[in-house]
Amino acid sequence: MKKRIVYIIIGILLIAGVIFFLSSVLKKDPLIVDISDINLKVEVERFDKEFENILYGDSYKKIQDITMEYQDFFDIYNKHIIGIGSVNNASYLVYLNTFFNDYSVVEASKEVDKVFSDMRSINEDLTYSFRHIKYYYPEFEVPRIVSFIAGFNQSIVTMDGFIGIGLDKYFGEECSLYEMLDIPQYTRFEMTPEQITVDLVTALAKDRYTYEPESENLLNAMIYNGKILYFLDAIMPEFKEARKNKYTQDQLDFCYYYEKEMWTNLIENKLLFSSDYFTIRKFTENAPYTTQFGINSPPRAANWLGLQIVRSYMKHNNGVSLLDLMEDNNYQRILNLSQYSPK
Repeated sequence: MKKRIVYIIIGILLIAGVIFFLSSVLKKDPLIVDISDINLKVEVERFDKEFENILYGDSYKKIQDITMEYQDFFDIYNKHIIGIGSVNNASYLVYLNTFFNDYSVVEASKEVDKVFSDMRSINEDLTYSFRHIKYYYPEFEVPRIVSFIAGFNQSIVTMDGFIGIGLDKYFGEECSLYEMLDIPQYTRFEMTPEQITVDLVTALAKDRYTYEPESENLLNAMIYNGKILYFLDAIMPEFKEARKNKYTQDQLDFCYYYEKEMWTNLIENKLLFSSDYFTIRKFTENAPYTTQFGINSPPRAANWLGLQIVRSYMKHNNGVSLLDLMEDNNYQRILNLSQYSPK
């Protein structure tokens, strides 16, 4: 009798274990994929350091070398990022000297030396993200990633074959230079080294999948931005959710707690199909908070709601791949098929 009871207990435990295992498998995040076979390593090329050295020694020889090394990026950098014109201009070295002696550039260069003396963590984040990009897009050619200083006027620059990172836009929210420049706190919060990879992948996504709605309204904008955030989920699935949304944990908690109220607010005030430019900006662009949802809300709260719609859409439409989603610009259809209904 005792043996029978023991066998029954063991059987129950085995069944429970199988059920637990199966439920774990079934609940596995579909965005956690195996990238172990993707042999790829990404490192930021320190263009900023090579550019600084032009004025020392044989400047003309160094200009020739850096032109050969960085090709179109060097031309774009001179003409459009720092605005000193072509290297073929007879006054190029004069303009270059003026640029290097600008107070903001001098101070930015000092800060770069302090903050970015070690790029290993950034290189690791970029390698992790680009391995995921190659998983979904095997044909994707990884561009050269170069760092630069631009006097605080550029963050991420994308062009054929290159992605540029303006290091002077990522010194950290406590940087005194940002205070001197009167950059508001809610903007400085996003200007940290940890956000470089998030901003870079976002720029790649927006460059590949441009916003081209059939009509301009809040719903289209929020679902488009929700798709971009979902793309971040796929490319950097193990990054913290608050980081990918550029939120504090408290701001993210606010969204989850008041999700239903925010969605209801948009519907009851007939805002989803508003085509007013300023209304759309108020809900989707950076600010201290989303005014419609109160001073304790985070900025861009409608984009976060767009992400929840996209997540629900992907959950209820199993045959849709990441590529299918990103290429689908029928935002109303995505909403209809999402079965989105926050509790």
